[in-house]
Amino acid sequence: MTNSVYGIALSGLNAARSGLSTTSNNIANSNTVGYNRQLVIQQARPSFGSDIGYIGQGVDIASVQRVYSDFLNSQEQKATSDSAFFKAKSEQISRVDALIADDSSGISGALSNFFAAAQTLTTNPADLPSRQNFLSAADSLAGRFNGLNSVLDELRNATNLRVKDTVAQVNDATAQIAQLNDRIVAAGSQTFNGGQPNDLMDQRDKLIMDLSQQVQVTRVNMADGSVNLFLGNGQPLVVKTTQFPVSTQVDPSDPKNLLVGTTQTVNGQQTLIPLKADTLGMGALAGYLSFRDNELNQYQNTVGLLAARVGEAINNIQTAGVDLDGNAGNPLFKFGSGSMLSGISRVVPNVNNSTTNVTNITFKSVDLSKISGADYEVTIIGGQPQYRELGSTGAFQAASLVPDPAGDYYEIRDPAGAPLVQFQLDNATPQEGDTFTLMPVRDAALNMSSAITRPNEVAASSATNPSVGNNDNIRSIAALQTSRTLYKSNNAAGVSVSDAFNQLVSRVGNKARELQVSSDARDTVLKQVTESRDGLSGVNMDEEAANLIKYQQEYQASGKVISLAKELFQQILEMF
Repeated sequence: MTNSVYGIALSGLNAARSGLSTTSNNIANSNTVGYNRQLVIQQARPSFGSDIGYIGQGVDIASVQRVYSDFLNSQEQKATSDSAFFKAKSEQISRVDALIADDSSGISGALSNFFAAAQTLTTNPADLPSRQNFLSAADSLAGRFNGLNSVLDELRNATNLRVKDTVAQVNDATAQIAQLNDRIVAAGSQTFNGGQPNDLMDQRDKLIMDLSQQVQVTRVNMADGSVNLFLGNGQPLVVKTTQFPVSTQVDPSDPKNLLVGTTQTVNGQQTLIPLKADTLGMGALAGYLSFRDNELNQYQNTVGLLAARVGEAINNIQTAGVDLDGNAGNPLFKFGSGSMLSGISRVVPNVNNSTTNVTNITFKSVDLSKISGADYEVTIIGGQPQYRELGSTGAFQAASLVPDPAGDYYEIRDPAGAPLVQFQLDNATPQEGDTFTLMPVRDAALNMSSAITRPNEVAASSATNPSVGNNDNIRSIAALQTSRTLYKSNNAAGVSVSDAFNQLVSRVGNKARELQVSSDARDTVLKQVTESRDGLSGVNMDEEAANLIKYQQEYQASGKVISLAKELFQQILEMF
């Protein structure tokens, strides 16, 4: 029958029907996101040998294939991760830029008002309204530092929530991809020619593309139709039908942050192996982590350093003077309820530190005129504390031991040998591997407040000339606006408080513009790659309309052949 006219015509009908069905399916899914148009692959049946030669036996459907390019798909996948990274980071830094540059929320206006009030008081040091205006300006400055730090903390919390939500999306996608791997492998084994379940593969590719927005992944196609997915650092996310979920937990070195990582069994216990932004490559998750652990930490520490240095410098002058009642001046600012050092700094021991050989670290002093505002990671190595800046991947350096009859202490020094930070250990034999995070100024802006409320307590006069009309001390405070009191490490000339804040505003603004340009450029690349992929794999309605006509004609012609064969067969029967 297969080599008869009937058989050949029926094969043509089946081929045309498959073509019509596939074309109709393409048209129906023309607006389905992630759908790759499909083609019917036809092949001629083996010819039948006869005395006059080989005669064709019709047509078979070899397969129904997706129009798909691994190269374009990988390009779009990479471009998606790049775009998502810069978009996530740009959005976060733009919020900081708007916050710091705004006169109503930034520090610049409050600093100018404070020093203007100090300058006004120099003209009439005994004037009570001028003294009250000075105190009001001081209170406003402290409040502005508080407010800016609070908003930065809120941004940190919001970023952590985005990190948590992104991790949930990653796990949801990888779970579905693992399930689809199982279904695709099973479906492929159910067809006689090993045909692939195109719709399931489209669903999986769409999930992988969505996943690429969250994290950059490396895709490895397997022979059985499954795919394996790996993070940028080689950690697996999906291996055939097995999902390796990503987890979050509170950062033991900074409880205000969330760690992201994969859980592994270490010494019989489930342990989170943290993932750093620079090892993740691109994607929104890397963007959020990079912003939080780099730029946000830097900006918040700079604000803390400015608050601490302003408070320290002004308090030093204020306490060296004499107030209107003839008493030695009291500090103008305070940081919390204890000492200034305890109010501006924070030490966070790692939660995994030894609980049997407990070690604590306390700050002894911080040179606010020299430090950069960086946090430090201190680890016990060889029985001694070694340090590096938090977030650095460089080698640890040994902290310098300073013998002291009152108690030995250690120093973190600048390249010129000047101490930046001094700290003490309360344990002569600390546990090897114990880790601490030292934050010299992280809490300064949070805890800053006015310490005096009575105008008489403003120490406008100097101790050498404590007369009521003397303005030596208040002039020294006014001069701080342009005095180089910051960043004097390594014998540098330093900068003033006002210039330091202006530098911060400029740094944030430049970074925001840089990231916006990068984000726009990546969006353009993504658009171009997507258009290329759509040009190949997307549904073209004009092409599908032409295919409908082609398959309709094929169907009609094959039907005509069957009709003709029937007539011929009937005529043959009538001959007998």
